Amino acid sequence: MTSTRRYFDKHARAFDGLYARPGAVACLRRGPERGRELAASVVARHPAPSVLDVGCGPGRVAEAVVHAGAATYVGIDVSPQMLALARRRLEGCESVELLEGDFLDSDLSESFDVVLALGLFDYLEDPARAAAWLRARCSSTLVASFTRWDWVKGPLRHLWYEVLHRCPVYDYTDAGVEELLATAGFSSVQFAWRGRRGFLVCATP
Repeated sequence: MTSTRRYFDKHARAFDGLYARPGAVACLRRGPERGRELAASVVARHPAPSVLDVGCGPGRVAEAVVHAGAATYVGIDVSPQMLALARRRLEGCESVELLEGDFLDSDLSESFDVVLALGLFDYLEDPARAAAWLRARCSSTLVASFTRWDWVKGPLRHLWYEVLHRCPVYDYTDAGVEELLATAGFSSVQFAWRGRRGFLVCATP
């Protein structure tokens, strides 16, 4: 995941800004905010849940889920620059632990009530292995986002990531995600939001 780490180290502040931009730009890039809102709403439905956030980024989602009632929060990310932003944002939150590295190589073995995978699968070469890893650590609800191919944005997205920044990205279909998560051991997959360019799912074991 070296190329992915390099990309997010370079663009950490720009990605963080997607949550804060006002006006037309925010309307055009609602994906991160939708994911954060869904994560917070799922956490709020659990009594003092433990939360694992894989690909936690700059800590914007962590802020929301801690405020929504998470008893403990563990975030993991490959990007040191993303984690630096998260640590500054979450300074003083004793219930928060932030880890650097590839989650697939981590020694996390405990299970969590809520597992978040927002903006994660877009960059995974082996989504089946990742889904199985997430299932093994999810005791109640997985919240995940997926990007679908769009003939307007798709070519530009692949040009930006793969050609200009050598960062591979991947697209998904609704049926493909249902099969992916079912194979990993999730018994129920519900689409919380569907859009032309992506979708959000909640899955349960």
